[in-house]
Amino acid sequence: MFTGSFSVFLRDSKNKTPRRLPVSPRPSRAMSELENSMISIIKVFHKYSGHKCKLRKAELKELINNEMTHFILKIQEQETLDQLFGDLDQNGDLEIDFKEFIALVAMVTSACQELFTPAHHS
Repeated sequence: MFTGSFSVFLRDSKNKTPRRLPVSPRPSRAMSELENSMISIIKVFHKYSGHKCKLRKAELKELINNEMTHFILKIQEQETLDQLFGDLDQNGDLEIDFKEFIALVAMVTSACQELFTPAHHS
């Protein structure tokens, strides 16, 4: 499933120097639920971005309207799409790369996490 190798660097919050996070590109055991979820996010992104690995506005709208309908209302107005796209497109290249997309996933997940906490179900 995984090919090649990669490194992940985290910034130390105190002295801002990057430190290497060990990453295993070939798991020797079955993946966890979280790891499988991470792969699902990657696959969904590539389903809509294709070989160029970037989303244009129409592709972002289609992804949200097809894949996130339980957490985000369907985008129907162009102004809503333009505003969201502008907020996500941090480098101004008029496309959403994976790092910009994952910011949306993180924000929506954070906003919705209370719906899935045990205290909310009591």
